[in-house]
Amino acid sequence: MEAVSPYTSGKLLTRTIRIDDTTLRDGHQTPGVTFTVEDKIEIAKMLDEIGVHQLEAGIPVSSPEDWEAVRQIANEISRASVMGWSRANPRDVEAVARTGADAIAISMATSPVHLKYKLGISWQEALSRVKEAVKKAKALGLYVSVSAEDGSRTPYRFLRRYAEVIKEAGADRLRLADTIGILIPDVTRKLVKRIIRDVGIEVEIHAHNDLGLAVANTLAALEGGASWASVTVNGLGERAGNAALEVVVTALKVIYGKNVGVKLDRLYELSKLVEKISEVPIGHFTPIVGENVFRHSSGIHVHGLLKHPYTYQVIAPEEVGRKTEFVFDKYSGKALIGYKLNMIGIELPDKVVEELRFHLVQKAYRLKRALTEEELKNEIERFVASRGVVASETL
Repeated sequence: MEAVSPYTSGKLLTRTIRIDDTTLRDGHQTPGVTFTVEDKIEIAKMLDEIGVHQLEAGIPVSSPEDWEAVRQIANEISRASVMGWSRANPRDVEAVARTGADAIAISMATSPVHLKYKLGISWQEALSRVKEAVKKAKALGLYVSVSAEDGSRTPYRFLRRYAEVIKEAGADRLRLADTIGILIPDVTRKLVKRIIRDVGIEVEIHAHNDLGLAVANTLAALEGGASWASVTVNGLGERAGNAALEVVVTALKVIYGKNVGVKLDRLYELSKLVEKISEVPIGHFTPIVGENVFRHSSGIHVHGLLKHPYTYQVIAPEEVGRKTEFVFDKYSGKALIGYKLNMIGIELPDKVVEELRFHLVQKAYRLKRALTEEELKNEIERFVASRGVVASETL
């Protein structure tokens, strides 16, 4: 692909990578967001349709609504694995099992600050609780992912022991949670690699975005050997959110040439669905799905894009369900005007094109924004009509 940098083109991920989407659990923890049972089912069905491997559907013990949502999703989703979240106690584990979900995410805090101030328990007590929870979940026939909550602030000797204990108890994988988004990519890569080397357990990365590094840390963890990426649609989640599904899977394709089985061309559709249901607007600059991502106005950029789409785009927009859009503003040039004139069927002398450009720039300044494609078309038609030129006429 011509968009690839020569400095990243050698980075390949040949092993299987799976996506665990937690929009319906961690995304649901976004302050102000409340998904109904029906909302969760609608989102879950689309996540399943686009190829996500596992859905973390909710916290069954938290409310009758969440329990019912997980139950119905487990009953209606046939391809993806359905997971319920629980704390490390028997009641929570049993609640997940009763929904019919095939998988469970058991969470236990591991950092000194969480153990002391949040739970008020010793390190040994934490190990004992999580060990018994894993054994119970396995006895109930569940696939078990165990989260080291705040694992990124847990001293390595404790983190390693935690991974060893859950593996011995039968856990299928360790979820390394960067709970406050404090890691950096190089450290994440090395930490994951070290855990896998020392313990021999499958690792999932669950990265938060407090410092804007969730996607970078997720990719670094996968480079380090993690086989699962925990993500949310639109990066929903507490505080600054989580690694965004649409960005992670697109980056895997563009940078690493890795197709994880998720249908990229439906990402925008999924993103807009979650935006509508969550009522959390997508930022204009949000990678892949933001309104400005494939929108161009600068004269140099438009000129390049009209020659070749990869001059200023990292991926063909059609691959992710988008399209290239050109708008006219204060820095737009003659290339965009020529493109629009050609579409309308009009040819103008260079001097008149420059006059038209000046007219359009002044219009953009008066509006204090770019002209939409429709506004641009109308302004051009009015201008050329005032000069006595009609469509399909050549000067």
